[in-house]
Amino acid sequence: MEYKYLCDVRPKDLFLMAMTRTYKSMVGVVNIIFTVAMILLTARFWKTAPDFLLILMIIGCILFPVLQPIGIYLRSIKQLEDMPRDMELVFNDSGVRVNTGGKSELIRWKRITNAIKRKDMIVVMSDDSHGYMITNRELGSEKEEFYEYLCSKIRSNKQ
Repeated sequence: MEYKYLCDVRPKDLFLMAMTRTYKSMVGVVNIIFTVAMILLTARFWKTAPDFLLILMIIGCILFPVLQPIGIYLRSIKQLEDMPRDMELVFNDSGVRVNTGGKSELIRWKRITNAIKRKDMIVVMSDDSHGYMITNRELGSEKEEFYEYLCSKIRSNKQ
């Protein structure tokens, strides 16, 4: 069996993955608590605080719900500038063949550490910190079948 996909990762995809990872962790809980505390603090001292403190309190209120997502989106755009645009992934019995810019590399199944299924993509991890994202735009109706194929290959090569 063979699956072939072009990697068409967009800034929105990286942004959604980063935001999901942030707000499913303890960092997200701290962000929410800080934002609520800043809103309450600002409401409490709005009439009596000097202008300088009002500006700081407003910045504190918009830090996590506005400024952080903008920063993450800009970082997503920067990340994509460094990634090749014409990457093709071919999954077959021998492993994952990565074709980009006229070059080709075969990653054997024993080097693939994990496959992560998200609602909008599947991430194939080649080690603990690097992976290949295949979005639902490329996967189409094959998503479940492809994910099962990945899991079976990873499991069978870890034994």
